[in-house]
Amino acid sequence: MGFRVISVAVSVVLIVVGIWSGYFVGGKVGYYQGLGEGYNTGNTTGYNCGYMVGFEKGKQSVVPVLESCGIVPKAVTYGKVAEFIKADKTDENKFVNQYYDCVSFTKTVRENANKLGIKCGVDTFTLEGINGGNIMGHAINCFETTDRGIVYFDPQTDGQRYGIYVGGTYTLQGVVYKITKVDVIW
Repeated sequence: MGFRVISVAVSVVLIVVGIWSGYFVGGKVGYYQGLGEGYNTGNTTGYNCGYMVGFEKGKQSVVPVLESCGIVPKAVTYGKVAEFIKADKTDENKFVNQYYDCVSFTKTVRENANKLGIKCGVDTFTLEGINGGNIMGHAINCFETTDRGIVYFDPQTDGQRYGIYVGGTYTLQGVVYKITKVDVIW
């Protein structure tokens, strides 16, 4: 009788330990895996959806206004772009996180260029730290030129940028990033 009580007690303890391990440890691991997968899926879906809505709304609002003013931006020479960049004072604006950021700088430069009939786009791209992690976005301006093709300038510094393509690298504030996605909005 004593042996039977001990074996029932051991069985109950093992069952309780098994339930605890399965529920708490498995639940915790499952929770964090699901959290990561859910965040990545939601982040990608939200970005893609937001980009498409913004692109279409921007195209609908900017192009008709320019055309109605008789201004149709066109490709110009590299020299004209360089002149414009030197004369434009957007780089003197202050960066204010969440209020006037890299997208705001590019928008201002684009509006100023388009008013002068210079074809200027906004080039947005996703950056990832070379060692993984640290994913962020950035925006600069691109210009279609008649003699050098598409050229890129950072509106915050007026510096010309090169190698803007998926797989290329981009240095921002002294940190080198890998470019993982590129979009141009003319």
